[in-house]
Amino acid sequence: AVIGFLETMAVGSKFAGQSKYTFDPNQELVALGLSNVASAFFSGFPVTGGFSRTAVNVSFGATSLLSCATSSMLVLAAVYVLLPVIAKLPLASMAPIIIQGAIVFIDVHEFMVAARCHPLEFLVMLATLIVCLALTVKEGLLVGFILSVLKTLYEISTPNLVVCGQVKANWRDVRYFPDAQQPHNAVVVRMDAALHFANAGKLKDFAIRAARLRESMGDTVEYVVLDSKSINRVDLSACDMLVDLAEALSVHGQKVVITNLKAPVASTLHVAGVHTALFRHSGHLCLDLVDAVALVESPVPDWSAAEEAVAKLVEAKAAVKKGGAAAQRVRSDAKAAGGAAPGAAATAEP
Repeated sequence: AVIGFLETMAVGSKFAGQSKYTFDPNQELVALGLSNVASAFFSGFPVTGGFSRTAVNVSFGATSLLSCATSSMLVLAAVYVLLPVIAKLPLASMAPIIIQGAIVFIDVHEFMVAARCHPLEFLVMLATLIVCLALTVKEGLLVGFILSVLKTLYEISTPNLVVCGQVKANWRDVRYFPDAQQPHNAVVVRMDAALHFANAGKLKDFAIRAARLRESMGDTVEYVVLDSKSINRVDLSACDMLVDLAEALSVHGQKVVITNLKAPVASTLHVAGVHTALFRHSGHLCLDLVDAVALVESPVPDWSAAEEAVAKLVEAKAAVKKGGAAAQRVRSDAKAAGGAAPGAAATAEP
């Protein structure tokens, strides 16, 4: 059943993209399920999308369900009229139908693009193609599905980690913008992925290494600023990691500041008590990166306005979750409270 659904989804999405129409995998799953339930009452075989028939229909320009009705009637007529003739045909004579269907799916250009821009995805495509040619389409789809899941897990566990510097009004990766200005007493790091158990350790190690590298260059690092602009969710393992990071850095007299918080992330950190643990180690939460950098560079930083803005954002998140009418007012208060911090006005990004 799973392989049949994968085959239907692969074929359907391929031709949907080619013909520019909407394809709903959920609707296909419901249709396959109902078809198989009906087939069970008539001792039918498992129902899946017609791989070769779809390809042949498309190659002949079919664009509506009328082609399916026509081909079904022809098949029914052939069963009654041509069955004695078809029964004597060798199976090899049916091969052109399958070959014609498979040719439509061969796109050398896509393989070339994948090889240039994403080698890992190219390997998945190549392995799927080889298995399809060596065995059958079903085994090829299964191998492609498994390899795609493994590729996704690998990419989740190895996120893009960067040290950021300021270029005009933006914060960029210093590897690609070597002239970017970094805070004189802080390291700004960013992770472009959701923060969870699979990559939390990578972020912790990277932040510590980044701080040690700046110190080896003769700079004094007082803060490690985590830009969470690209982080849209955190789990409990990530919350524990942030506390461990604050403890590890506090041994060297350094503090953690988590900034550019989205509402779901800020709410999770508050509920998990991360803000309290950070405060014990002189760490802080802040809504806006510009405000955070202004505070860490200030001789006597006052974090009260920034933390009040975060608390207001958490309240707004709770109000939205409960469907409260005061959600908009609370968000406005959070924005106004953030404006009290030095630098630019704090902006909440729900």
